[in-house]
Amino acid sequence: MSTLKIWDLHMTYDGPITDEFLEGTRQLADSIAEEPGIIWKIWTVEDGTNHYGSTYLFRNRDYLETYKAMHLKRLEAIGITVTADHIFDIMEDVSAINNAPLAS
Repeated sequence: MSTLKIWDLHMTYDGPITDEFLEGTRQLADSIAEEPGIIWKIWTVEDGTNHYGSTYLFRNRDYLETYKAMHLKRLEAIGITVTADHIFDIMEDVSAINNAPLAS
């Protein structure tokens, strides 16, 4: 089994989507890009709702757990509620058949 890990996170945010909020997300993206062990992150939103999501690819579970502990506190501090989070192993052999972006 792969050492790579997926972290799938679902959230809600009930605050206003202001220019300040959007600038904060850009700054957060820059910060996440510098985090050790993160290969990529996909940001998602369900149009017309307050539902947001993130899917990350980590090099291994240790990086994921370290980042998760810090990031969940950060989200709570800015008013984002985590509604679900899951850690998945990756089936690299069959994922490669479907062109999964698993390389850094």
